[in-house]
Amino acid sequence: MYKNLHDMSVLNIVGFDGTFAFGESTYGDGEVFGPMSGCQLEAIYLRTGQVEIRSDGRIFNLSAPGMALVASHDRLEYRYGPTDMSNVLWCQYMSGQLDAAKITALAPHCGVMSLSAAATSLMKIGADLPSDIYSEMQNFSSALGIAVLEELLGRKKMQKTVAEIPIQVHRVRRYIEEHLESAIKMSVLAEVSGLSPQHLNRLYKSTFDENPLDYLWRLRVRRGAYMLRHTGMRISQIAYRTGFKTPNHFARLIKKKYNLSPRELRAQKWRGEVGASTVQTE
Repeated sequence: MYKNLHDMSVLNIVGFDGTFAFGESTYGDGEVFGPMSGCQLEAIYLRTGQVEIRSDGRIFNLSAPGMALVASHDRLEYRYGPTDMSNVLWCQYMSGQLDAAKITALAPHCGVMSLSAAATSLMKIGADLPSDIYSEMQNFSSALGIAVLEELLGRKKMQKTVAEIPIQVHRVRRYIEEHLESAIKMSVLAEVSGLSPQHLNRLYKSTFDENPLDYLWRLRVRRGAYMLRHTGMRISQIAYRTGFKTPNHFARLIKKKYNLSPRELRAQKWRGEVGASTVQTE
């Protein structure tokens, strides 16, 4: 159904017309919510306390403040404690038309995750909605619920992507970003990675579908374009500050990327914002 986590989408699982319920609940030590049978999909934000989440035989322990994305196709249960009081915000899919096969594919990628400021804000908005207006604001609650779950699934995808990047590639990428002004050759990057240039090139390309020097020049052009748009530095200064040997080389790559000269790219951003006389172009 899905080749991997990156192919998954909450929208594909619940559909455009999926309905969600939001709420806030407080539980004492030893209180249990559930068990619930059948397919379940929800997000919880534990603001205080602790909870043990039992989902289809898998057990997650969540401590406040924390979040969890939960998907189950058979049995779901929450056991609160051992703290005296646990307060939780929740976002639950309610349409009752979940595809068991899709939930089964999604479930292994769910569980406890780091706090998301975006998801917590959205869940607070949902929890503050009066329950009697859900039917009148179905489209809004649907969009809100999908946004919460997509945010958490997106964070899971990002965590998995970072975890899959080889440490040697991490080192090279960080070195490039921190030494953009320096003369960087493949031999230098190979030494940073501890690999031969050929091995590094193959490993980096298999990870990011470009070689390290491609990334270097792409980053230099992007940084240079940012400085053109947001500073009054001379074009030649920007070229040297971003690692180009000559302003002409910088201008050629800017033109290739944006189909504009450095002056034109700067003017496009600055036109109407500051007087032309305040911008240094040489």
